[in-house]
Amino acid sequence: MIEASVRSGVGVFVNISSETVPGFFFPERPVLPDYAPVDELHPIRPQDPYALSKLFGEELCDAAVRRSDLRCISIRPSHVQHAGNYERNLGAQVRDAGNLSPNLWSYVDSEDLADAIVLAVESNIPGHEVFYIANPDNVGGRDFAEVLREYYGEQIELRELDRVDSSGISSAKAERMLGWKAKRSWRDHLDAEGRAIARETR
Repeated sequence: MIEASVRSGVGVFVNISSETVPGFFFPERPVLPDYAPVDELHPIRPQDPYALSKLFGEELCDAAVRRSDLRCISIRPSHVQHAGNYERNLGAQVRDAGNLSPNLWSYVDSEDLADAIVLAVESNIPGHEVFYIANPDNVGGRDFAEVLREYYGEQIELRELDRVDSSGISSAKAERMLGWKAKRSWRDHLDAEGRAIARETR
């Protein structure tokens, strides 16, 4: 698809990459993030085929912009949720932060991800840029510094937070360059016990 875009003179190519690219999601030899919140400057050390394939997609974009006028944006979505799977995927984490995940309690709503894709398509950003897309808050809305220390001690460097209930993945670059902001939250779908909020039927 990238090659066809180059040969056809397409203006912008939006590549759906993954938050797994840095390599601490599905490793055979356990590894943690160097620091949190994780951003686009975090070192890339994938072990598994999935993360490697997503990294290769980003590198194909790098190569394409070097040899053509194609502009590329790679989006690394966090754990994507929709109305039908919030309880199944995130309910246990809302109830207990000890239900750990490699992305440090991060997530994104599918509709917010769709908004990011539209902004990427409409952008005029030159070259190839990579953006994490994650909600600004963490699952459960907890004090991020507190839970990071509770479960990881000093193993992960804690960097400056934008908010107390920060996500473990930073989307500051997407907010700054794409103008993206999340409009939805797990709180729209789950109560404080991680149970689905009953919707009124008409």
